[in-house]
Amino acid sequence: MRPLAVALVSLTFVLQVVGQIFFKAAMDETGEAKPMRKRVGIFAAGITAMAFSFFLGLSQLSEIPLSKYYPFEGIERMTVVIAAAIFLREKITPRILLGVALICGGLFLVAG
Repeated sequence: MRPLAVALVSLTFVLQVVGQIFFKAAMDETGEAKPMRKRVGIFAAGITAMAFSFFLGLSQLSEIPLSKYYPFEGIERMTVVIAAAIFLREKITPRILLGVALICGGLFLVAG
């Protein structure tokens, strides 16, 4: 895979992670109450990130075999867990880490 293709696929999945974090931040009611205006803004940012991710991903599917594209999704899962811990202060247990590692390992075995 060409370096530009790797960069664009990586950007696709980074945008998906950003979108997921924004969605969770907009919907989260466990912390301080957010005004509706702020929730809508955060939610809109999530939709924007996911939309860019979707269309960028579609453009890459025409260039990259699907079997090489989707192993990056395993990396996305790990990144979502790490981002949730950093930005949303979610607790990561060893069981969660093991589960994510097994998912990633399985994807790489299938794609390998």
